[in-house]
Amino acid sequence: MPIRALLKCLAPLSGVFVVFVPQIAQAVACEDLHTLQLNQTTITESIRVPAGTFKDPGGPWPAEDVPERCQVKGVIRPTSDSEIHFEIWMPTASWNHKLQGSGNGGFAGALNYQSGIVQSLQRGYAGVTTDTGHIAKGEDASWAIGHPEKIVDFAHRAIHLMTVNAKAVVKAYYGDGPKHSYFASCSNGGRQALMLAQRYPTDYDGIIAGAPANDWTGLMLEFVWNQQTVMKPGAFIPPDHVPALQAEVNRQCNARDGVIGAPQSCSFKPEALLCQGAESNSCLTRPQIESLQAIYQGMRAAHGEMTFSGFTPGAEVGSWSGWILGAKPGESAEARFGSGFVGAMVQQDANWKIEQFDFDRDAPRIIQQFGPLMNATDPDLSKFASRGGKLILFHGWADAAVPPLNTIRYFENVGAKMGTQRRSQFVRLFMAPGMQHCFGGPGPSIFGEHTAARQPPDPDSDLAAALERWVEGGAAPETVRAIKPKDLLAGAFGSPKGGVERTGLLCAYPKRAKWNGTAGADDAANSTCVDEK
Repeated sequence: MPIRALLKCLAPLSGVFVVFVPQIAQAVACEDLHTLQLNQTTITESIRVPAGTFKDPGGPWPAEDVPERCQVKGVIRPTSDSEIHFEIWMPTASWNHKLQGSGNGGFAGALNYQSGIVQSLQRGYAGVTTDTGHIAKGEDASWAIGHPEKIVDFAHRAIHLMTVNAKAVVKAYYGDGPKHSYFASCSNGGRQALMLAQRYPTDYDGIIAGAPANDWTGLMLEFVWNQQTVMKPGAFIPPDHVPALQAEVNRQCNARDGVIGAPQSCSFKPEALLCQGAESNSCLTRPQIESLQAIYQGMRAAHGEMTFSGFTPGAEVGSWSGWILGAKPGESAEARFGSGFVGAMVQQDANWKIEQFDFDRDAPRIIQQFGPLMNATDPDLSKFASRGGKLILFHGWADAAVPPLNTIRYFENVGAKMGTQRRSQFVRLFMAPGMQHCFGGPGPSIFGEHTAARQPPDPDSDLAAALERWVEGGAAPETVRAIKPKDLLAGAFGSPKGGVERTGLLCAYPKRAKWNGTAGADDAANSTCVDEK
């Protein structure tokens, strides 16, 4: 509670006893925060919002039981071409003295409410989010045409400046800055998370980076690679063929209840699906099999060397149709992201087509030009580690958006650069079998990985709580219990309404969970962590 409000509450009692207030920095009333002078920033709103229901303008349902807050909105303009919107929510009561930063998926373009500052506020944190400097839907990059500084804002500048301003506003309001600051996000948000650890190591004490699209140039070119592959004559795989693909993957990779425990150890051979007679939705033609092989193997250079990880087998139903294949060639999420990055950001051409891309000619130039700006692949985290920062990575083994092996590669690169013993002191990686992009899929995929820690904290089943325990003096997390709620969206960002379908044990990589073979496989208690890959 601000000092001014506390004194007002105690005023009627002043004739009974003397109130002693410790001398601390003067807090600013919420309504007066708009007068703060922040570098390159204009605060456009500072109001007290009563408790109630909040309707996320881009969310699927309203958030209920949102506590009273001091709401601050502002715009940051580090360049004449920048317009970075940010929003800070601060609880008017029961602040836990912590800041929670929230990231963005896709090409950003919107504030993160429902999986970000709403939960932060509900759980006692001051929360902050940004649109990274433009307004657009997640797969739209047209805003980048003619705006090079907006690309820089999106790449890394906005998420840092958002944090700097949040700390200043929090200190002004409460009279003291946050004792600890945390950041959690997934996909492009995972890239943002690693960008913070690498470029801005003093911004956050603890960071969760989920399914990080940290090799941004490599991932976008991988998307173009896959789309050119399925555009070849006869190579496209219609969505009604995917169930047959899924069934064969499950058979070859020993899936249990649709979940492949160690997909990196499965050498899936799509040739088993080759049509022996007439083409049907239960088999694949030779061109279709060749396109599958290219997608699973990953992007290759002209001489055959792999330049980006392919996708691991598993959970193709429910994710491949949207991400990789689409209803027809060129209509997938990969096609839209690939066209957005290369067409809008690189070529500055709204009419650019994937078919125009030449890997031998174009890929090296793009990586050289945009890699240093967009990529968060630097394995040297010594500055982040030296100040006591802790980093937790997670990735779903069945992710059809960002290849899971990409995150393992970064984890191993950190070990190669800094030493595995040093890495073990501040980095953990959790791989989730059967989990698709950020959440969902046949496996348990909810383990407190997206936003602020649930209250009361439970580090054994909440990754955010485990991170906080680690940062604030506890042990590093070695396991976390994941759930598969019957209502996925409600379970992902709130309580698992409707109950829990199954649970699973996630182990700090390279260990993995192994079922004991007797009791129910759908209960995390019946698995243990082993060293087998």
